[in-house]
Amino acid sequence: MASATDTARAGIEGRLSTNITSIDATWTAAANVAWPGVDFTPPTEWMRPTILWGEAVMESMSSSGTNTIVGVFVMEFYARPGSGLGTLYGWADAARDLFDRVSVGSVEFAAAAGPLRVNVDETEWLQVNVRVPFILEETS
Repeated sequence: MASATDTARAGIEGRLSTNITSIDATWTAAANVAWPGVDFTPPTEWMRPTILWGEAVMESMSSSGTNTIVGVFVMEFYARPGSGLGTLYGWADAARDLFDRVSVGSVEFAAAAGPLRVNVDETEWLQVNVRVPFILEETS
């Protein structure tokens, strides 16, 4: 069953990578996305996606049983001060549209939350986050 989370992660990251220009037409998945576990030097505008896996619930006990795993997909958007929050909020709105109430393989996304400005006093980066809860139905 462990491969279900790998498949889900690949699907989520694939949807983001394939549709990155819907967030900003000038972005590329290689230059503007800080993928987990990949060396990255931030440009002036960028984002960091993070999948936060939560608790699992056993739905059935048979040898072909089903588990439900909950999680949250967090997308953090960054820009330099002086670029304006409107740009960050625009990216956040586009990201919400990309994942709000959609299915990606076995992953069912719920209503997206945000944008939320999280570092009001930061002087190096402005940051706005979007959070999208999801469930993964995992079968053996």
